[in-house]
Amino acid sequence: MIRKYRSAVIRVIFLSGLLMSQAQAAEPSETPPTSGPDSSAYSPEPNIQKLLQDESTNLKADFPYRINLFKQGQIDKNSAGIRIAETAKQLLSNKTGLLFYYEVVTDAMRVPHWHANATEIGTVLEGKMRVTIWEGSGTTKMYTVEKNGTWIIPKAKLHSLENVGQDKMKFLVVYDSPIAADRDFLTAWASLPDTILARAVGLSESDIASIKKTTVNKLSAFDPAAAPVKAEAYSLLSNNFKTTKPIYQSELGSITRIDPKINANMKAMALQRTIMKPKVLRIPHWYTSGDVLLFVLRGDAFFTLMNDDGKVFHTLIHRGDLISIPIGNFHSFLNIGNDDLEVYEGFNRVDDINEITLMNGVQHFNIGTIVGATGLSKDVIQKINQDKPESYMVKF
Repeated sequence: MIRKYRSAVIRVIFLSGLLMSQAQAAEPSETPPTSGPDSSAYSPEPNIQKLLQDESTNLKADFPYRINLFKQGQIDKNSAGIRIAETAKQLLSNKTGLLFYYEVVTDAMRVPHWHANATEIGTVLEGKMRVTIWEGSGTTKMYTVEKNGTWIIPKAKLHSLENVGQDKMKFLVVYDSPIAADRDFLTAWASLPDTILARAVGLSESDIASIKKTTVNKLSAFDPAAAPVKAEAYSLLSNNFKTTKPIYQSELGSITRIDPKINANMKAMALQRTIMKPKVLRIPHWYTSGDVLLFVLRGDAFFTLMNDDGKVFHTLIHRGDLISIPIGNFHSFLNIGNDDLEVYEGFNRVDDINEITLMNGVQHFNIGTIVGATGLSKDVIQKINQDKPESYMVKF
């Protein structure tokens, strides 16, 4: 009985927020829509269709916290693969991080490079990766990352990412700096005067001339037979979403987070994967630690955000959409599609990642305080407080 009442309260709160705001108001080759809606493409459930119709005007408004990475990102493409990047200035309030998408063909790689001012975390979406990293002392570390696996590259460490699988490799990379420019051998060598470069690396003048005429490619082929090496199957710098215990899991979906509680090497960042079944609502919430970059890998959702100025945005999000969510911004998303929704969230700070919702917020304040703040009766507040803090997801 309490569970039914709780679900009803959540639904009323969510829909009430929508009414209030009305008063205020890929593959890389794919071109998902960024405004709409064409309701025929989404779930035929009456409550979802009604929501889309009621919100049709609001959904046409600009949403400056979002770009579609596949349509608006900076694309570098060659025979080795494709790199799709964004700049922080493309997203409102994105001052703390970046997210890139890669596809790399067999026997090709993200060339050896380093990031002078950014920590890197990533996850393999498809394929098999070999990570090679050298930290400036000791031996070179080399390990493999399978599908659903993650890796960490500390700031300024030299590393490469190679496709050692039989098929195309796809992966996401997240950085904790809005300027995560990478440096590699060719750009470093070409930055030096000829005489200094020759002295530093022992190259001839013809070699130096060749380097300085070479086109810089962030992706390149490699010869797997040139120096066969065996990578470790496990590394302290790697985890896997499939083998990590979710922070939430039910028939509605799952949320899995890789952070310092899972891996002590995740000192500055965290990566979270959320999978939701159709017609499931991610409970409206805000994070208390760090800004977030949210990327939609697959699916369609109704997304709502209220920023720190109290301005409310309602929009539809699709595959390839990248959204900047500043700390403390109240937001939620509802899977309106016919298939699973899968999103990734990169956190730029990981000190006590918590989220506050309307329900657990009510439960942690004096009843009289909430009665005065909301206008709800004492009986209603007591019924809310009788139940445990709500789940991360509910059926819509």
